[in-house]
Amino acid sequence: MAEAFATEIAKSLLGKLGSFAVQEFRLACGLQDDLARLEERLKAINAVLSDAEKQQSKNERIRLWLHMLRKVFYDAEDVLDEIECETLQRQVVKTKGSTSRKVQHFFTSSNRIAFRLRMGHNIKKIIERLAEISALKSDFNLSEQAIDCSHVLHEETGMNRSFDSFSGLIRRDEDKERIINLLIPPFKVGDAHPRVLPIVGMGGLGKTSLAKSVGDAEIVERHFQLKMEVCVSDDFSLKQVIQKIIKSATGERCADLDEGELQKKLEEILNGRKYLLLLDDVWNEDAKKWLLLKPVLSKGADGSKIIVTTRSQRVAEIMGTVPAYNLSHLGKEDCLLLFCKCAFKEGQMALYPNLIGIGKEIVAKCKQVPLAVINLGTQLYGKIDETEWKSVRDSEKWEEEGDVILPALKISYQRLPTHLKRCFLYCSVFPKDYQFGDCILVQFWMAHGLILQSANPNENLEDVGLRYVRELISRCFFQDYEDCIVIAYFKMHDLIHDLAASLAQNEFSIISSQNHQISESSRHLSVLDSNSFFHQTLNKFSNEFDHVRSIVFADSIAGPTCKTDFEKCLSGFKYLRSLELMDPSEFEVFPERIGALKHLRYLYLVVNTEMKRLPKSIFKLPNLQALVAAGEGLEELPEDVRHMISLRFLLLFTQQKRLPEGGIGCLECLQTLFIVWCENLENLCEDMQGLKSLRKLFIAKCHGLISLPRSIKCLTTLEEFCIIDCEKLDLITIEEEKGKKIQSLSLSLRIVMFAVLPATRALPEQLFQGSAESLQTFIIIGCPNIGEMPDCIRNLKKLQNLEISDCPRLNKRCRKETGEDWPKIAHIPKIKVDGDDSGEETSHSGSSGTPSAREEDKKTSFHRGFC
Repeated sequence: MAEAFATEIAKSLLGKLGSFAVQEFRLACGLQDDLARLEERLKAINAVLSDAEKQQSKNERIRLWLHMLRKVFYDAEDVLDEIECETLQRQVVKTKGSTSRKVQHFFTSSNRIAFRLRMGHNIKKIIERLAEISALKSDFNLSEQAIDCSHVLHEETGMNRSFDSFSGLIRRDEDKERIINLLIPPFKVGDAHPRVLPIVGMGGLGKTSLAKSVGDAEIVERHFQLKMEVCVSDDFSLKQVIQKIIKSATGERCADLDEGELQKKLEEILNGRKYLLLLDDVWNEDAKKWLLLKPVLSKGADGSKIIVTTRSQRVAEIMGTVPAYNLSHLGKEDCLLLFCKCAFKEGQMALYPNLIGIGKEIVAKCKQVPLAVINLGTQLYGKIDETEWKSVRDSEKWEEEGDVILPALKISYQRLPTHLKRCFLYCSVFPKDYQFGDCILVQFWMAHGLILQSANPNENLEDVGLRYVRELISRCFFQDYEDCIVIAYFKMHDLIHDLAASLAQNEFSIISSQNHQISESSRHLSVLDSNSFFHQTLNKFSNEFDHVRSIVFADSIAGPTCKTDFEKCLSGFKYLRSLELMDPSEFEVFPERIGALKHLRYLYLVVNTEMKRLPKSIFKLPNLQALVAAGEGLEELPEDVRHMISLRFLLLFTQQKRLPEGGIGCLECLQTLFIVWCENLENLCEDMQGLKSLRKLFIAKCHGLISLPRSIKCLTTLEEFCIIDCEKLDLITIEEEKGKKIQSLSLSLRIVMFAVLPATRALPEQLFQGSAESLQTFIIIGCPNIGEMPDCIRNLKKLQNLEISDCPRLNKRCRKETGEDWPKIAHIPKIKVDGDDSGEETSHSGSSGTPSAREEDKKTSFHRGFC
């Protein structure tokens, strides 16, 4: 990485030294003196790290010194993690009460002594290396500063401020109209088929946003029968591009089809249909590759069109059938207006003419590129100190050679707090156009220790991580933001991804058909091409695998196809913290060897239809905090899941009719539970009261689900409860039987969402009664048989938002002033009911007609990320 981030890593190490597991081991194994010396040495070095990191950009020797330190810090983390693993494994064995010979042998006194001696030796080596490096610090005149291991809270900008909210301000209306006029004329004899329109321009001008806005125009929507979008990016692989087009058209992954089968399937999809296809960010200048794809795309009906966005005139010449549309720079006045919209709070601009003057100079340096303007404007949002504005205007980064936009993006990066810089750089391990989910990205960050505990005792790591996400979105490091209530999705602009990759290049390696090398400093691998990885990287660089902490197999094309190769891969990465794997297409059984990855904290596994079950060894991973196990073929989640004592996040698919007792219900640390696409599931487990830490429960697309266990009402820590598209579920099943004494409930629900539940006849009154002091948002969509609002809604004094859509009977009863249930809900500040003709956007806002596109998206967008 360009920066060492030694201070952040040192804070993490000091936190680990104070952890319960290490403290317990320290006392049990007699390593108090060694660990105390390590802690003392770390504190001494930490005292000067802040000053060293400030000076590293101007002093190469200090920068190298910090990188030496970072390497030792990472090794120290591995040692402390070994200790935590040992403690957790003993805890698992104690919980299981196992007396098997193998387990007894593992924890015999001789084995413990050997482990203690090995750890003691490793700790002493770390202390010696730290002493050698620490001795050099006297050469740098570094000043000591007070040690602060707490997490600093930073002011957040509003969530309505994102790249997408500003991209709408870019004045491209004329460009949009011209392109639409090129797309909708009727097909004439002699026209090229399909017609290909390239949009050409440098990075950051808004080509993709423009192309998408054209596709979303109502006149264009009506003109085409099928609309598809694909990000092609650097690697124009025929199989991969066809696979992406099919997924955009149908949602199917088709990982198990070969190239010929994929071509045939795409031809069937396009046959006789007039389509619009966006091929975004194309770099391929090999005409032969395009000529292989073009015949398949010609199977659509006459009048089909393709928009290609590219920075290359050569690409436009190869692919275009009409003259390219060359996108110009944004006008100077429009750039200044855009910058001011990003930098000033509403109504503030006129108050600071001095800042506007400096802003004009900053905008001039952005060379009329909207991405640069937006990015720098958001960094200055709410700042009224001239010094901060001048520091941007006068930054030495403007003098760097290369792309016009990179200096602006580097300045934006420089202004990030240190903890956000690390989180941002770690995102570069994911491929371009990757769709992030906020709560899942947070788990990835947590797996690598990037999130520090808040000083606020009521805020856990997940809360802090979501705050990091919101901050990066508001600073425009993420875009294409889509809030689906239960999860928010977003992406990185390709130039922002390039920035992250360039800054993180020392530790992050991309394995592709062009590059199969990793270095001694590589700790994170992004695999874009499995052949290069398994046949070249594995053979040539196996000595470097000990250092690797994360691997992302970018998609089904990049995933492993040979089980033997993958087992060899797993055996080498003993310190792996995170693994993301899509569609290991030829695996019927996942390798049991994964159970040897005892440091693994994050496992994202989307499996093929052939794989029926997860390996039992997965459930022996003591450190695993997040498990996404998605795949229509998975038959069951075994009871062994109860042994995953560190698990905080679980997303599961299963073909079971009932979740067994003594399994999920025993996960006391579980914070978030997704149960999705479980078509056969009729009942959940009855022992859900054992989920003592559960804060978020999301159930979706479980079409066979009939009832919910009454134990759900015992989840006193639950804050978000969402059920979507469960057509047989009647929510009334969680109510106590009539005549039975009702126990007083005290729940913590803040957000409740019920969507597409046609069998539900009434809302669960007891659930709302128990949440009278906490519920803030209630959304109900597509529940046509719910007849009325329960009386207890009157008592929900903290309820701020109520949305009702596609519920005809309920809509009518909740209409403003006239509905029978209006008196029950009139106290709620913000109400949205479709079919309400009040029309005014007041505190009780209404919308008319059928459910809006946004509301329809809420029903479907959640599933998109896990399909």
